[in-house]
Order: sequence, then structure tokens, then C-alpha cells
Amino acid sequence: MTQLRFRIIDITSLPAPGGIADLRALTSVSASVSGINDSATCLGSTGSATTPCTVTVQGTTLDAPAQALGGALNSTLSVGTVTLATPLANGASVNVQFQLGVKSGGAFKFYLNVEALP
Repeated sequence: MTQLRFRIIDITSLPAPGGIADLRALTSVSASVSGINDSATCLGSTGSATTPCTVTVQGTTLDAPAQALGGALNSTLSVGTVTLATPLANGASVNVQFQLGVKSGGAFKFYLNVEALP
């Protein structure tokens, strides 16, 4: 896979009635997450299934169309480590994170479609 991105197909955003959150997708950075107790996740990151382990979670970059306050419906988030020069091999995986800005709190929904290029 030479490109990996996620398209927002449903999100609570403006106009948000009372009790419903106003969310916006934001660009996030990569981070190390420790204390992972899932052996399959630990195996993928280190080659051994020793738990707990620490894994790198890749950040996502907000693409166009992006609104002034962040991304909402139909915005895309790309994983910058999956490129033509550094493809994701068959059977491999990548851990990603999504950062959402909360303009107002409440109940919310956040649905994505995965888009990938071979």
C-alpha cells in the first residue's frame, strides 16, 4: 500500500444543537504509547509478543478540504509514513491516532472510511 488516508463521512459539527458536540478533525503528531497489553499489537511493533510493550502511534495530517476551525464532513486525514517511497507491506499494519478539537461538548459521532492505494 503506497497511500493511506481516512475520509470523514459523518461527524457532529456545526450547527450543533444543545447536547450535541461540535467536533473538528485536527492534524496530530506521532507518539509512543506504553502499557500495551495486547500481544498481537506488541508482536507487530517489536517482533516479540512480550507484554506490556510500547508502540509508536503514527499521527495523521488533515488534508483538504479543511475548514478554518479544522476538518469536518468529507475532510481527509493522511498517514504520512505510508508513501510510494515507504509503502506498507502486505500483511503489515500501522497504528494511527486521530485528534479532534472539541468546540462544544455533548454526544457525538465520528465515522471514517478507509481509502488506500496499492
